[in-house]
Amino acid sequence: MTEPHHSPTPWPDARAIAARAAVKEAAHTAPVMRPLSEALGQVLAAPLAALTDLPPFDTSAMDGWALSGPGPWRLPTAEEDQGHGILAGHGEAAPLPDGHAVRIATGARVPPGATAVLRSEYGTDAGDGWLHASPAHPVVLGQDIRTRGQECRSGDQLLPAGTLVTPAVLGLAAAAGYDELPTVRRPRVEVLVLGDELLTEGLPYDGRIRDALGPMVGPWLRALGAELSGTRRLADEADAVYAAVAESSADVVVTTGGTAAGPLDHVHPTLRRLGAELLVDGVAVRPGHPMLLARLAPVGPEREGSGPEDAAPGSPEPGGPGPGSPRRGSPAPGSPGPGSRESGSPGPEDAAPGSREPGSSGPGSREPGSPGRGSPGPRKPEPGNSGPARPESSGHTESPGGAEGRRSPSSGPARHLVGLPGNPLAAVSGLLTLAEPLLRTLTGRPAPAPGPAPLAEAVQGHPRDTRLVPVAFRQDMAVPLRFNGPAMLRGIAVADGLAVIPPGGAKRGAEVEVLDLPWAASATGQATDKDPAADRSAHRPAGGAADRSAGRPADRSADRSADRPADRQGGRATGRQTAGREDDEDISPQEGPA
Repeated sequence: MTEPHHSPTPWPDARAIAARAAVKEAAHTAPVMRPLSEALGQVLAAPLAALTDLPPFDTSAMDGWALSGPGPWRLPTAEEDQGHGILAGHGEAAPLPDGHAVRIATGARVPPGATAVLRSEYGTDAGDGWLHASPAHPVVLGQDIRTRGQECRSGDQLLPAGTLVTPAVLGLAAAAGYDELPTVRRPRVEVLVLGDELLTEGLPYDGRIRDALGPMVGPWLRALGAELSGTRRLADEADAVYAAVAESSADVVVTTGGTAAGPLDHVHPTLRRLGAELLVDGVAVRPGHPMLLARLAPVGPEREGSGPEDAAPGSPEPGGPGPGSPRRGSPAPGSPGPGSRESGSPGPEDAAPGSREPGSSGPGSREPGSPGRGSPGPRKPEPGNSGPARPESSGHTESPGGAEGRRSPSSGPARHLVGLPGNPLAAVSGLLTLAEPLLRTLTGRPAPAPGPAPLAEAVQGHPRDTRLVPVAFRQDMAVPLRFNGPAMLRGIAVADGLAVIPPGGAKRGAEVEVLDLPWAASATGQATDKDPAADRSAHRPAGGAADRSAGRPADRSADRSADRPADRQGGRATGRQTAGREDDEDISPQEGPA
């Protein structure tokens, strides 16, 4: 039966839909209290207000003498001084009479009556019992005294909700009186890698290729703030895909491959069987246009409070027991997906290792009911295969928390499914287009500020769709990287971000938005007492004129010649690959200059 035609969602609209999809779920998620020792990398669920004045009392900023009034100053006798003066950590000292001085250490509480602190190097004790200030450094009232509340007063807001907890944030929280912090519960995500042809070890052979997405997608989701509950390899079987999605106890299920309309593409049929609501069904972006986002049945009540965030951080993740059943009574989604299959005509990208949906790598426990995936057409069993066993209907799991239990529908928070295309760079496109905005909302992180950058050279565009092209920053320019086909990871592996190329392309010097990669974004930190989406100047110039090297290691932009064509210095890349790609790239008969 021919599926009805539908238009893909424009790329900016798809990102906006993904960002709004889980607003309700995020608003109803209870914060998790974490001790400071376990809060690093989490996100504040509430504003951080000072529990005390900082500093809590007047303290000395330097080693020296606390003074009272103008000099010279009478020093205490040996009996009065007891040899040490006033030290940090001691209680309040006796009042200091006018015209007197006493030794004081950095951080020590300034005695009542003190009007200034004289640094050790600026005073002279001639041994006659009197202290004299150096004529070159006259004493100023209040000098080198940190007055109470100089940094903040008790109750002042120090950081907004949504702030990433960095080592500096931990230090500030401790100074402000906190022993633990309210943090956003990390959404649990399960990755389902669909495909019979994938290998988890060794070299490709007999039409089978190495899994590229299994090792990549889970860590990528962790970098976006998710708690990975497991990565499972599934066979291309409709019932197995259905069972794996229906039984997952994750807040977000991420599938790779099977999102188009081929005979082994089981994601859309699974969503129809589950009564899921399709929020995005195809995006006008290259690579990756068959991506999708759906809202699944809500979580059962037995699932609440059973995640790793509710137990001790880092503890194994329990599954929620209970019979799994599809959601009933909700309308079936309309179109099953883009009319074209993920694969195009055969080409070098389709033959590249890792160009199909990868499975999980490493050992794992087997779980019943966990297979499925789509491919570029019907596939036949390969006889005589002596390599690693291909996935069975039981599925192969790589999971820190063991098997996920079944869950029953309820009126609790909805789950979501992000369907990624099977080609590696197309999957990256889906991660940044749909998964990143969705997880940003669920993790309470602020939206990143737009990061415009001028292109170092022209980039050919798609006639109708947005293009996402890996780029590296060089000085104040975004240099498009050559290996940018849907099945390629060589470009993104050395990229600093993905340039957003509008339909029709962009000329050299044109300012385009550049999407940060999660590890690059986290390295720049977050704004604190200003708009959290503001001031990325340390990482990217607001007007495209500043040196980008300030935000990354000195050698970050050096010598990417292995990824760029030999004539890169000539201002235009010449390396092109032929068309024929899984997500039907049709920019031109050639791949284009970038």
